[in-house]
Amino acid sequence: MSLQEMLGHYHAAPIQAQAGDFYVSPQGNDENDGSFERPFRTFARAQAAVREAKKDRELTVCVRAGEYFVKEVAFGPEDSGTPENRVVWRAYGDGDVVLNGGVALRAEDFHPIPDEIRERLHGDAREKTLCVDLKTYGLTKADWGELSPIGMFGSEDKYDNVCREPNCELFFDGERMTLSRYPNAGENLQLDDVADVGDCFEFPAQNYYTEWNDRRNHFGGRYIMDKATAKRVAGWKRLDGAWAYGRFHYDWADMSTPVQKFDTAHRTFFPAFVSRYGARKGGAYYFYNVLDELDAPGEWYLDRETGMLYFYPPRDLRDARVEMTITTKSVLHLKNAHDLTFEGFTFRGTRGDAVTIEGDRNVLRRFVISGVMGNGVVVNGRDNLVCEGEISHVGRGGIRLDGGDRETLTPGNNRADNNLIHDWAEVYRVYNVAVHLEGVGNICSHNEIYNAPHAAIFYYGNDHVVEYNHIHDVVKTSTDAGAIYSGQDWTRQGCVIRYNCLYNIGEGDNRPDGIYFDDMLSGQTAYGNLIVRAKKYGFLIGGGRDIHVYNNVIIDCGKAITYDDRGYDGLFHDGWARHAVVEGGCMWERLAASPYQTEIWKKHYPSLGRVSSDFSNPHDPNFAVNPANSHVHDNLIVDETGLVGRFDEGVRRYSTIENNFAYKSMQEAGFIADTYTLAPDAQAHKDMPAFTDLPLNQMGRY
Repeated sequence: MSLQEMLGHYHAAPIQAQAGDFYVSPQGNDENDGSFERPFRTFARAQAAVREAKKDRELTVCVRAGEYFVKEVAFGPEDSGTPENRVVWRAYGDGDVVLNGGVALRAEDFHPIPDEIRERLHGDAREKTLCVDLKTYGLTKADWGELSPIGMFGSEDKYDNVCREPNCELFFDGERMTLSRYPNAGENLQLDDVADVGDCFEFPAQNYYTEWNDRRNHFGGRYIMDKATAKRVAGWKRLDGAWAYGRFHYDWADMSTPVQKFDTAHRTFFPAFVSRYGARKGGAYYFYNVLDELDAPGEWYLDRETGMLYFYPPRDLRDARVEMTITTKSVLHLKNAHDLTFEGFTFRGTRGDAVTIEGDRNVLRRFVISGVMGNGVVVNGRDNLVCEGEISHVGRGGIRLDGGDRETLTPGNNRADNNLIHDWAEVYRVYNVAVHLEGVGNICSHNEIYNAPHAAIFYYGNDHVVEYNHIHDVVKTSTDAGAIYSGQDWTRQGCVIRYNCLYNIGEGDNRPDGIYFDDMLSGQTAYGNLIVRAKKYGFLIGGGRDIHVYNNVIIDCGKAITYDDRGYDGLFHDGWARHAVVEGGCMWERLAASPYQTEIWKKHYPSLGRVSSDFSNPHDPNFAVNPANSHVHDNLIVDETGLVGRFDEGVRRYSTIENNFAYKSMQEAGFIADTYTLAPDAQAHKDMPAFTDLPLNQMGRY
C-alpha cells in the first residue's frame, strides 16, 4: 500500500445555499435594497449596508455565482464584526464566485500576426502565433507595466531606475504561460566560462566584499556563451530587450538581469545587474523576453510600447480561457479588520498577493487561489485561521503567517490548517514555500503539500508548531535545502515538528534533506515524523544546541541522521562556519539582539538563559558554540547499510545519542507487509520499548 493510500483522501462537500442578510450578484444593481430578489451589484455597496446595519447578531452577506473583476476589495475597521457577532461573507452556493484582478482576453480579438513579425519566428510558430491589442480592453502601458526582475537573490535594489512592480502574466485555462525564452521551458544553458564575475557581494565562497552594501550600480560582469548559443543569438533580428535568468553560482540562489550588451563575435554577454554570489563556469541560465524565440506552444511576448501581445496558444483559443493579470494589489485585503469570515471564494488575476489579512480573529475558509504572481495568503495579526483551501500555480509561496510578540513570547495563534497547496514557486523558484511561519506561536497543521522546486515549510521565530502535514515530491531542484527548514539562530527556540509524513524529497541529481535545522539552530523538538526517501539526510542537524529528536521513522534516505558540529568545528578547527562564531560574528550578534536574559525568556528557555559568551572558557558546555544538551534517541531507521547516521566529535562530547536502531529492511524492523505500521511483536518494539507507533491515519487533510 502506498503512503498516499494509507493517508487517505479528502473530499470537500459542496457549499450549500443559505439565507443571508444581504445579497450581491453580477446581475444586481447598487440601487437595490440588497435582498435576495433585489441584490446589490458590488462589494462596496454591500459593505456600506453592513456598516449601516445594527450589529447585535451575526451578519451574513451572500455573494451569488459569477465573476467579479476588481482591482482590490478592501475591508477596514469599520467593516469588522465583534468576537460575539461576526460578519460573514460567503459564496451563496449556486456556483463559483470568482474575484479576478485581471482581464479575460476574448478569442475573437486575436488575429494573425503581421508579416514583419512572422519572418522573425521559426517553424510552426510562424502560422500558429496570434496577436491581440491590449488597448482593445481599455488598457494602457500603466496597466501592464515594465518588465521587472525575478528571482530571490538578485541585486536590482542596488541599481537606479529599476522597475520593482511585479510582472503581468498570461494564463491559459489556469496554467501559467511562458514568456518567450531560449532554450525552451525545462532546458537550461550553461556558462561556457566567466570572463569577469563583476562587483559581486561574495566570491569565491566565504569571501565577502565588505563595501558592497555601501555602493550602487555595480559592474555586472562578463559571461561567455558556448558556440551554439552565440550563433543562435547572432541570428536574432533585435538584441535589445533580452533578459537572462540563472542560478549563476549556487543552485539555491537565482536572479535575473537585463542583458546590457551582446558581443556574439566573442561569445560574450554583459549582465546589467551583478549576480550577488558571482558566477561560475557551468552555471545554469536562459534568455527570455526575446520575440525571436517565440517558438513553442504556450510562449508569449508583449511589446510594452505598443501593447501588442503575441501568443502561440497550446490549443484552440475558442474553447479556452485566456487571462492576463493586471492589478498589483491583493484582490482581497483586510486592513486592520477583525472578526470577519470569508468562505467559498476563488481569487485570481493579480500580480501581487491574492489575499492579505492584517488584523485579528479573521477566517478564510473553503477558498481557491490560482493564477497569481505573488503569494496565496499573507497574514499578520493574531488568532486568524486559513483553512480548507486550495492554492496552486502561484509565482511565490502559499500561506505566510506572522504574529505574536517575541519580547513577551505571547503567541500569535495564527493557523494554516487542512489546506491543499501544490505547484507553487513557479516564478520565484527558491525560498518561497507552501507555508511560512514568522513571529511566535503560529501553527501549520494537516496540510497536503506537493510538487515544488524548493522547500515546503519554513519557520522563523519561537514556539511554532508544524504537525500532521503530508508533504511529498518537493525540493526538486536544489540540494542545500530541506522540506521543513529553519536555521541560523541560537534563540529561535521552542518550535515543535511532529507527526508529519514526508516522502520523495529531491529529484534527479538534487539531494536535499527531509528536516533541516541549519547553522546552529537550537531549541528544536521533532518527534513522530515519518520520513521516506529524502535523497540526502532524513534529519540534518547543523550544529545547534538543545535539540530533541526522538520516535521518528526514517526509511531509505541517503543517510538517516546527520548531526554535525559546524560551529564547534569553525571555532576550534578553523572550519567554514568560523566567520559566524568568532567574537563579533553574526551568531553572537543575533544572540545579543534577543531578549534571552529577560525573566520571561529565562523561565521559558532555562538552558538558553544559562548560555555563556565567555571566550576564555570555550569548552564549557554552556558556551553557546558547543552543540550541548541535545538528546537523539529511539529513532527507527531502515537503511540497507544498517547505519544510524553520523554524529560529529563535538556532538558526542556535549550531547546524548542513544538507543537509535537501524534495520536493513522493513521486514527486519517488523513492519506489516506493504504498510508503514509495525506489527505488535515487531523487533523494533523489542529493541526500543519506549517507541510508540505513529498516528498515520491522522496525518494529512481530514
